Amino acid sequence: MESKLTHRDLYFKILDLKSNKNYKVEALYDFVLCKVDYVKEQSENYQSDLKKKLHIFMNEFDKRWQKCNRTKNRFDTIFETWLNKKFIFSEVSKSLPMSHVGRPKVLFSKACDKTKRHKTQTLRTSNSTEELVYAAQLSLKETGNVDAAKLLKEATSTTPTRALNIQRAYTAFQNVKPVQMYSEEDALALIIDAKLTKSQYTLIRLQAKQRNANIYPAYNKILEAKSQCYPKKDQVLITEISAEATLQSLLNHTVQRIFQSIENLSAYEFKNNTVVLLSKWGLDGSSGLAQYKQKFNDVQSASDSNIFLTSFVPIQIIMYSGESKEVLKEFIWKNPRTSSTKYCRPIHIQFQKETTELIQNEVSNISNQIQNLVSSIVNLGNDDFVSVKHELVLTMIDGKVCNAISDNKSAQKCYICGAGPKDMNNLNTIKQRPIDPSTLSFGLSSLHAWIRFFECLIHVAYRLGFKKWQARGDDQEMLKKKKKEIQTKFRQELGLLIDQPRPGGSGTTNDGNTARRFFSNPDVSSSITGVDKNIIVRFKVILEVISSGEKIKGNIKQNNVI
Repeated sequence: MESKLTHRDLYFKILDLKSNKNYKVEALYDFVLCKVDYVKEQSENYQSDLKKKLHIFMNEFDKRWQKCNRTKNRFDTIFETWLNKKFIFSEVSKSLPMSHVGRPKVLFSKACDKTKRHKTQTLRTSNSTEELVYAAQLSLKETGNVDAAKLLKEATSTTPTRALNIQRAYTAFQNVKPVQMYSEEDALALIIDAKLTKSQYTLIRLQAKQRNANIYPAYNKILEAKSQCYPKKDQVLITEISAEATLQSLLNHTVQRIFQSIENLSAYEFKNNTVVLLSKWGLDGSSGLAQYKQKFNDVQSASDSNIFLTSFVPIQIIMYSGESKEVLKEFIWKNPRTSSTKYCRPIHIQFQKETTELIQNEVSNISNQIQNLVSSIVNLGNDDFVSVKHELVLTMIDGKVCNAISDNKSAQKCYICGAGPKDMNNLNTIKQRPIDPSTLSFGLSSLHAWIRFFECLIHVAYRLGFKKWQARGDDQEMLKKKKKEIQTKFRQELGLLIDQPRPGGSGTTNDGNTARRFFSNPDVSSSITGVDKNIIVRFKVILEVISSGEKIKGNIKQNNVI
């Protein structure tokens, strides 16, 4: 039966396909079903015969295609007559089908197992297994399923255990978890966590590829992902002595990146609610660094042996109901490591020595930027946007910065109430002294608290023999002797270096780990220092509460603290 479908139509369809021969036959069959409506209504035998005709057509096309060296222009010219021929379909019976009483017949592929067994009973009883397998192989080849025919032959015509081995291999393949490639962001995180250089990462990637494990992206892709971690270039000012990003641009970029990392976000839950990013910020300086052979033209006092850093750390994103302060969702996102440098965002880096004037100027600069902040607009996709407000608290500071901000001239005076060393032992006077409420916002540094509590007890232990803070004359000799004795015992019993200066003048050996070891062994610490064990234990409780990361109840009795 002729139709309007020509060899050229099938030829164009073949050129669009990039799969192998067997799948091309199936694709041509689907193409014919779309172009010729009445084919769908024909019997299963008619459609099977159509697939055979398409398979024959595919073989004829391949022979002609190879003769033309797989060149389209030559093929179009040489076989133009063949391309213009109409594709011949099988004859379709035009007589009306006879009506049958009872249930209509179901296609074999759609029948249940019981019906299939019944229909194939005669076929199975009148032929041997070898005959049925061979016939199935030929039928599969004729319909274009060459791979299935080869697999059937391999499973039935080789060793008796071949079918079992094929089944085991297939089952094992199904249970094998697919190898997951590193995304650009994951590979960048790996480089940062492992502190890999470019050459180290490239070597690892090439070694993995040689072992057929192409799981690492190319390094240029990682550079692209790395560039996405930076704010816009026009918002960053770099000179030979400093590098500074505007606080607004840095917050906008930080919020956008945080929301990209959160899964299953719905813009609907943010509607008519207030979203706030809570961050902490601060500044600190360091000196005694390595100097390099370079000069600075801008500022004569600048030196790369000094560095002064201003930075902030995002803590959590909270959602409030409307304009009120009723918390609807306390943690849309929460920083899992608030003290980690991985989450620290540098605002201003300077080659300047830390001074009171520099601290005050920098605090004033950042405070002005905070007052002028506007909400960050985050694009969630699909034209959904979220407005995020910002709240920053100045808590990442040490005692020197606190004194500079509060204009406290003496490091021995409390910057909160102004009490000096002579006032510290009079608890009644301390409780009645007025405080500066603005200094309470500086918060408590858990790291500095451990060190300062530890140093307080150590310095008290040095002076237990004469019970005065200032040591003069014989008291000074007694202090030196006691200090040496305590240092030696801690070195022998706990392996700790106490109150010893570091090389280069960068502080002492009193660090957070030393303080924690001191409070973790109250019996040993008490016996060495002579300080009451109960005081050491009480100090440890206070420090653990400060470092817990939990909300602290405000109704603790003073007797539990002092």
